[in-house]
Amino acid sequence: MLDRPSLPISEIVQIAANSALARVSWDGGRGRAPLGYIKGMAVMFAVALRKLAQGDPAAVEMARASSGDPSRDALAYYASEFARLGMRNDVSGIDTLRHLFVLMIGLGMRESSGRYCEGRDQSASNTSADTAEAGLFQMSWDAHGASRQIPRLLDEYQANGGGYREIFCEGVTPRRGELDNCGSGTGLQFQQLCKERPGFAVEAAAVGLRYRRNHWGPINRHEAELRPEADDMLRQVQRLMAVGPNDIVIRPDVPVVPVVPVAAHDILWVQQSLNALGANPPLAEDGLNGPLTTAAVLQFQQANGLSPSGFADQATLAALERKSRPTGPVPSRPTDLIALLERLVILIEKLKGQRPLTDPSTGSSPADRLRKTIELLGAILSPGAPDKPQPLGQVNGALGQTIGNLLDGKKTAIGLLGAVATPLLSHASETTALGPLLATLTPAAGLSGFALPVFLGMTAWGVLGKMEKWAHRSAPPRSSS
Repeated sequence: MLDRPSLPISEIVQIAANSALARVSWDGGRGRAPLGYIKGMAVMFAVALRKLAQGDPAAVEMARASSGDPSRDALAYYASEFARLGMRNDVSGIDTLRHLFVLMIGLGMRESSGRYCEGRDQSASNTSADTAEAGLFQMSWDAHGASRQIPRLLDEYQANGGGYREIFCEGVTPRRGELDNCGSGTGLQFQQLCKERPGFAVEAAAVGLRYRRNHWGPINRHEAELRPEADDMLRQVQRLMAVGPNDIVIRPDVPVVPVVPVAAHDILWVQQSLNALGANPPLAEDGLNGPLTTAAVLQFQQANGLSPSGFADQATLAALERKSRPTGPVPSRPTDLIALLERLVILIEKLKGQRPLTDPSTGSSPADRLRKTIELLGAILSPGAPDKPQPLGQVNGALGQTIGNLLDGKKTAIGLLGAVATPLLSHASETTALGPLLATLTPAAGLSGFALPVFLGMTAWGVLGKMEKWAHRSAPPRSSS
């Protein structure tokens, strides 16, 4: 648990007190937030930043990229609202963490009007220890199953104290009965901690919102306001803390799903497709995912019944392909294999941090050589689809109709990729953080001994198939006489 000496508390609360957010009048008759709430949320964002930089597992869960699952993840459920404000949550890290806190600030104003001591709704029947709501975000203990980090946070705050109640209480006077709690056991302890150590309520809700958004009625009804003033204030705190993306260290024992950015050629294809469908205003076909591209994607998603995120997920790419096909030529979309190759480049570049892999004779790294190979394979794999499928020759036909069609045109590329990647990835030890991930993509440590001959054999088979096709195309047409 981080304590006061590790944070510039006085500077943080000064930023909050002087922020435009402190003067906002919130919807729903909530008026201005207690100054202690604005200050406390600024301080807890700084705490979350510091924890994320240290690889704390709860902070890592808060900062994960949007899962794309609106039934569970509040960031995905609020995707259209975030997109309208230009707040991207498709990459894990500081920006996504900050946007989560923007949402939480609005949620807290809706649930408790920013009052750290808020007790359960007296008109409701949820009076058991596990269902009684408590604190800033009116969370109850029965949400703890959303993540094992919530019970861990409870143990952490019980053991180490903290929570910055002295900051959150500014401008708030507990009313009669607000500090009372229901039941016994862990549920009772949860209610007490939410009120006595508001920082715990913030962290527990931050994790819960990523996995069980339907626990909060204002979230379900889209009543929590997203205020740009909150993002501005938190950005100032972020600058004060001087925490950047390069300062984020994910511990090897914390499982993190890698987030692969959308490749530039995918964005370019999206822009070309949207322009072909009449994007207004027309998009610059530059491969950059700017505000106009995001707005055009959002408009397309809304018009076609897709989840309105503003970002081109797989469902959006598929819909664009379907919509573009009847209207004329469709821009050649990158193949799934090329996307896999791009992912492997990212992994190879991560491996460079574990072991120097630069070839002293050429001065180039394996990642550089692999990327050149990808460019060559991309030209081979994406020349444009034929007007009609070609019949299988003897080489592919020997594999049967199903497998032959599946591997038709792909054997050479797969073989070359495997031959290049296997010796490179064999540098990754099974004990490293990348070991399990690499094992899902291509053989890693200890496997190159038999994997390389397999890939070379597939390359040779692919070459035979291409020679067969070339021979068929160059043969003179059969005489009809």
